[in-house]
Amino acid sequence: MTNTKKRLFVGTFLDAQSASAVANFKSLNPDLSQKWQLKARFVPLPKLHLTWLFLGDVEQDLLENVKTDLEETIRVWKESENGSAFEISYDSLVVWSSLKSPRVLVLESTGACPPATSLNQAINIGLGNYLDKSDKMERFDRFRPHLTICRFSPDSRMKTKTRRNLDDVQTAENLFPLPHRIDTVSLIESDLKSGPNGYSSILDISLHL
Repeated sequence: MTNTKKRLFVGTFLDAQSASAVANFKSLNPDLSQKWQLKARFVPLPKLHLTWLFLGDVEQDLLENVKTDLEETIRVWKESENGSAFEISYDSLVVWSSLKSPRVLVLESTGACPPATSLNQAINIGLGNYLDKSDKMERFDRFRPHLTICRFSPDSRMKTKTRRNLDDVQTAENLFPLPHRIDTVSLIESDLKSGPNGYSSILDISLHL
């Protein structure tokens, strides 16, 4: 019998107060698909999160081990780094990978944030044994704190050549800097069959001392 797998990642959801600041992003950009000649899929507010580590598909029978190791990783980080809750500030709107072939639109934090960097490193080391090693998995060479707010995919009915500019994208006044309070780290399951809100937290770990 084949063991069931869960699609997992470690992340921190955007708090409600900061999420409200980007709540009208979709309504401000109703014609982005037409302007950029791509399918623009805006991320629902409940799914806005910072990813610390994307594990991928993990065997069901390893779930308890993952939870235990994540709890231990956070405990050690808090003790060794004098780590506690902190804040990340998103200060720019960026397209990955390029305006010619955009894949995602993100809010990125470009300033240095030592607690975020050390926490990311600790989680990568602590849960490294559970990473999905599939060739289909794409991973960044360095940690870039960000929130994905829109995903793009080609549309065969649309023109393949078009000029795209970030000036086409409208944001709320005083959006930046957008604070993200990092006081919890969560082990989250992504269920691709559960529709637009298909993220569920399996374990929440407080960063408060």
